[in-house]
Amino acid sequence: MKIWDVVVIGGGPAGLFAGIAAAEQGAQVLILEKREKPGGKIPVSGGGRGNLTHVGEIPELLRHYQGGETPDAAARFLKPALYTFSNLDLMKFFSARGLPLGVEPDGRVFPKTDRAEDALRVLLSELERTGVEIRTQTRVSKIQKVAHGFAIFAQGLATPIARGSSVILATGGRSCPSLGATGDGYRLAAELGHRVVPPRPALVPVVVASQVFSPFAESTGITLRGVGVTLIRRGKTVRKARGGVLFTHQGLSGPAVLNLSRDVEPGDILRVSFLSEVKDTSAVEREFLAQARNHGRRTISRALQELGLPLRLARALVRSLGMAAETRLAELSREGRRALVETLVEGYPFPIAGFASWEEAMVTRGGIALNEVDHKTMESLLVRGLFFAGEVLDIDGETGGYNLQAAFSTGFLAGKSAAQKAKD
Repeated sequence: MKIWDVVVIGGGPAGLFAGIAAAEQGAQVLILEKREKPGGKIPVSGGGRGNLTHVGEIPELLRHYQGGETPDAAARFLKPALYTFSNLDLMKFFSARGLPLGVEPDGRVFPKTDRAEDALRVLLSELERTGVEIRTQTRVSKIQKVAHGFAIFAQGLATPIARGSSVILATGGRSCPSLGATGDGYRLAAELGHRVVPPRPALVPVVVASQVFSPFAESTGITLRGVGVTLIRRGKTVRKARGGVLFTHQGLSGPAVLNLSRDVEPGDILRVSFLSEVKDTSAVEREFLAQARNHGRRTISRALQELGLPLRLARALVRSLGMAAETRLAELSREGRRALVETLVEGYPFPIAGFASWEEAMVTRGGIALNEVDHKTMESLLVRGLFFAGEVLDIDGETGGYNLQAAFSTGFLAGKSAAQKAKD
C-alpha cells in the first residue's frame, strides 16, 4: 500500500487548505472526505455569498475568538497561525487565482462575484494543480499509530484504506449536520488519548422561555437594527453586544444574539433594548411627554412606532408590560410611562430556556483541548505526526468571517508542518 506523506481527514475549508499547503511543500497528499462533494461550509458561508474573512490587524482579529481554559487562550493559540497565514494573505491567495475580493463597510470580505461557490472552485482547482488526491464518500472510523506513521481505517472495513507519515484531523465540529458534521473527529482524537471539551452549539439562535415570549409570538421575522443586548447571569452582567436582533418563532437571533450565544447558558437573561439610537431614559421620557401633549389621542403602540419600532413589535411590547395595545397616551399613567421608557432604554428581559438545533448553529463551541496541541505547528503534544486544523479544535469566533479565517490559517499551518514532519 502506498504511504502518503500527509493524509488529511476532512474536506472542509481547513482540510482543503491544509492539503494545498502540504502539497506546496512538495508532499504527496491524500484528502479523505465522507460526503459526496468536498467543501463543507464554504458554499453556504455568508448566506451563500462567501464571507471568507474580515479585515483588520492581527491583534484586532484575535479579540474575536474564544476557547481554551482562560479568556486569552484562544488568542494565544491562534496567534502563530494568523501571523503565518493572515487575512491579507488569504485575500492575495484568491486574487492571484482570478477571484478578487471586496470589503463591506463593516469589514467583512466577500468574493466580488458574491458567490461562495467561486471560492470553492478556486480551492479545488489549486488542489488539482498541486496533485492532491481527494477521495469522497469515505468515512474514517479509526486512526491507528503504526511504525513510521498511521494506518487509516474506513467504516465497515477491517483493513486500512490508506497509510500516512503524517495525519491532519480536520473533520469540523457538530454544527450544520446536513453538511456532514457529525463530530467524528472528537471520537477519533479521544481514541488517540486527547481530551475533548464537550461540544455545544454556538452562533446559534436562542430559545426564550415560552411564558415570557408568548406576547411576542406575532413578532416573528421582525428585525431591530443596531440595538444593545446585555447577557445577565445571576443578576450580574456577563457581556454586552450591539447589532441586529431578529425575532424568531421561539426566541431571538440576529448578529448581536448569535455572538452572545457563545457565552449563554440556560437560565441566563438577554436584556434587549428596542432603540437603535443610544439615549438615556430622561431623553426618551421627554419625547413621550411631548407626544402626549401634542397627540394625546395617539395610542402607545403608535407612539412607539414614531420612535422607530415596527408596529407589530410595539403592540407586543405594550402587552408584555400588562397594558392594552390601544391605550392612548393621555390615558398612560406616570408609572406606566416610566416602565415603558426604562424597558425601551435598558432592555426587555428574555429568560433563555435553551438553544435552537445543531442544524441552525453556525459553529461549535468546544472541541479538542488546546493545551494538548502545539500552537506553533498544530501538532499533537501526545501523538507525534498527528495534526489538527479548523473547527475540531476548541476555538470559535464571532460572525463576520472570523471562523473561516481560523480554518484557513490553522489548515495552512498544519499542512505546512505536517509536510515538514513527513520529510523529517
